[in-house]
Amino acid sequence: VEWLSHSPRIARVHLREGVDSLLFSRELHQRPLVQWAHPDFVLDLTLSALPNDPLVSHQWHLENTGQTGSVGVDINAEAAWAITAGAGQLISIIDTGVDLTHPDLAGFSGPDFVDNDEDNYPSSGNGHGTACAGLAASVGNNEEGGAGVAYEAEVYGVRLLGGETTMSDTYESIIRSVDAGASVLSNSWGFSSSCTGFSLPMMYIKALDYAEEEGRGGLGSVVLQAAGNDNCDISNDGLLDHPTVVAVAAHSSDDSKESYSSYGTPIDITAPSGGLVTTDIAGETGYGSYEDNVDYTGGMSGTSAATPVAAGVFALMFAANERLTAAQARDVVCQTATRNDILGGEFDDNGWSPYHGCGRIDAGAAVQAVANVAPGAPISAMTVSRVYEDRIWLDWTEAVDADGDPLHYRVALRTRVDETIELETDQLSMEVTEHAVAGDLILWKVQAIDRWGPGPWSEEVPLLVLARPEVPDAPEEDPTVAACSSAPGGLWWAALLLFHRRQKREES
Repeated sequence: VEWLSHSPRIARVHLREGVDSLLFSRELHQRPLVQWAHPDFVLDLTLSALPNDPLVSHQWHLENTGQTGSVGVDINAEAAWAITAGAGQLISIIDTGVDLTHPDLAGFSGPDFVDNDEDNYPSSGNGHGTACAGLAASVGNNEEGGAGVAYEAEVYGVRLLGGETTMSDTYESIIRSVDAGASVLSNSWGFSSSCTGFSLPMMYIKALDYAEEEGRGGLGSVVLQAAGNDNCDISNDGLLDHPTVVAVAAHSSDDSKESYSSYGTPIDITAPSGGLVTTDIAGETGYGSYEDNVDYTGGMSGTSAATPVAAGVFALMFAANERLTAAQARDVVCQTATRNDILGGEFDDNGWSPYHGCGRIDAGAAVQAVANVAPGAPISAMTVSRVYEDRIWLDWTEAVDADGDPLHYRVALRTRVDETIELETDQLSMEVTEHAVAGDLILWKVQAIDRWGPGPWSEEVPLLVLARPEVPDAPEEDPTVAACSSAPGGLWWAALLLFHRRQKREES
């Protein structure tokens, strides 16, 4: 243990070789006297700065320099932006509609379940959805307004609130978002019976299962839900308590629970809220103006604000590691969170609080923990195209991995129509004799796998399996010769006998 300079409460722990640093830090984090712990990540640093948008310095939740509340009480966004700003990710904002004509928002429209059309523009003038969209993904580095957490991501707007809504509408809002390619679904709303509790209808369960199992090509899309603003125990809320839903509570700029934020066993994480600067419906409709700019608002609060902030963090994680599953992302967000509100948070021995879940979300730590590129495709090292059935070995080259991760390999072996066998090994070769017979045409390929999942497959290689030729039986031995050769000096007497017989034939 090495105590860092000028900080008797922060230590660097040197681990023995082979110890999993992420797992060890999680164990430390669960100890009641440890406020936070994470691996001492190796960084690939680049020169960077906050986005050049003029209102970024007003967005305390991104970097709090003391302009509001306490210094450092923020999501540590700049450390995440050194790696990614969320390019390639789509965040679904399921809300009152999103003004995608806004100069500081990019994306495309989803369905409007209020007016039953495909234009989700907030025709009611309610700026709630547009404000949420800006917190998650307002365009950065465009010298316009502020920046979203994932400021290079795009928004998929779905209008679900503002009129009569049915269960099938909520089901469709999730299905359509996943099918559109959303990696993250942000829901800053809840059911009116949240405080009293309810069982989640099967239709909604099916929609959540679809997001988990089909989103992002089977890796899963993360669904976030606002914990609610009733300062009540939501432990019996079937939606918030669903295992794949991320329930987001709200903390203030001084790191304590916002007075209105609901609490209970479903809470997974807490994120900033309270006077957040974000986009508003362009023009005179919406919430009003911020510093005489009618296209922005400075009053976005509630767990409605915390939820899209957290959604932006998940989008950054998926941009940093495209092989990350939804389950892995939820786990890492919890492991890397900062334990906040130490005096009032009531964290238990496992590092969980009924008011803050795992703690304040830390974008920088979460992104650094998952940032990874896939290993390259191995290449077949076979120098033959035919093998004998009694000894079949496959060989390939070691995959190139920029991160230096430990690798193992998966081989897909196709020997007959519609029959594929998958086998794994930590070697660069594999015997597959038992899986093929003479006459088979093996088609095989291999991929490298690191801790986050598989890389690309190699090219498929054909290999013809041959029967081993039979060896002819040896001719029977002359018993006379055998008898002679078995006696001492037998070879000499056999030679003499043959010479005598040949001489007699010549004389006759």
